[in-house]
Amino acid sequence: MANPSNSVDEPRTSDRFNASDADVLIRSSDNVDFFLHKKNLECATGGFPPAETPSDLSDVVRLSETANILEMLFTCIYPCPFPSLEELDFDTFMLLVEAAEKYQFFGMICACRLHMKEILYPTDPDFESNFTLKQDLHIKRIQLLQFAIKHDVQDLIEELRTILVNVSLSDLVEILPPHIYMPWVIAQSAAE
Repeated sequence: MANPSNSVDEPRTSDRFNASDADVLIRSSDNVDFFLHKKNLECATGGFPPAETPSDLSDVVRLSETANILEMLFTCIYPCPFPSLEELDFDTFMLLVEAAEKYQFFGMICACRLHMKEILYPTDPDFESNFTLKQDLHIKRIQLLQFAIKHDVQDLIEELRTILVNVSLSDLVEILPPHIYMPWVIAQSAAE
């Protein structure tokens, strides 16, 4: 990903995103530089300034995400394959999806939402008999619910409402805002 020969404090350059004709320099929280094209960012995202904005590569755009997360995001702005989301651990996936929403990387948002559906419905043949897997899935579903509420992803909220119908409302009262809590109560009452 980045050139490891530099010192820890000195910025390193991404091996993958290092365009010689770049017009924007983005630096990750772990000090990796990405030389990119504003036009690509403008076309593929809603969270970056238009390509007409004057730039100077000495003006570094510093982002709070790590190089690993940014590298996955930047695959969306160039014609290259998306990263395999199935290979990501859940915490890294959630960091990626939060960054995609934050900077409005529309292609990655779509890919992440599709992957969320895969998380919601595990295909592991041992799932039904494994209590730990079930507990882990329940925690992931609650985290996905929190994400869906935060970003107002209505179809995900609705899907989770049907999946989590048997979860005690007292366990959800801190998570669900009032405009979602009341329909949730109604749906749960109807299911009983």
